[in-house]
Amino acid sequence: MSRPTEPQKKAELLEKCLEVAIETGALDASINAIAKRIGTSGRMLVYHFGSKQELERQVIARLEVRLRAQLQSLQSTAVADADTVAESLLAMWQQFTTPAMQGWLKLTMDLNLRAMQGDAETQQFLERETQQWIESLTVLIGDEAVARSLFHLFQGATLDFLTTGNAQRGEQSIKAFLDGMRFSFGEAAPTPSRAPNNA
Repeated sequence: MSRPTEPQKKAELLEKCLEVAIETGALDASINAIAKRIGTSGRMLVYHFGSKQELERQVIARLEVRLRAQLQSLQSTAVADADTVAESLLAMWQQFTTPAMQGWLKLTMDLNLRAMQGDAETQQFLERETQQWIESLTVLIGDEAVARSLFHLFQGATLDFLTTGNAQRGEQSIKAFLDGMRFSFGEAAPTPSRAPNNA
């Protein structure tokens, strides 16, 4: 088998670095610590990415691609497995809080903290992710204002879930919100569609 080309090698390293960030739920490890976890050297990462800052920038860009695919999967699966809009949203929350998603959630919260500290690139990334979520929820619900409110509810419920490990409280809050907005549990769920992609 031929050796990977430089772009292939770089892409492989980037994917491994992203997996480490998801596994640990953070981007703040040193370049040598990251290298050790993925079985390479800090010198090799610097060779391919130039600096820790550039490596992080490219990891976030790769994360953005993966998150959009993850959101499409969450939305499509939730709609396919439910008979009503409310059930679809609750199914999305249940998938969102599975053990497999916890690294993703922690990493997103870590990036929120970085944005709060004034990192402009991270702020722009999170703004794009917010818009993707709101557009996807609007497709599901049909009302952008309600979708925006629901997104903020998901955000708060996610923070509570990561803090307490209790997913039921978030589910109860979502149910209460849906009841308050008078979503009918007998209402037919929409046909699955691709989430908007503004990339």
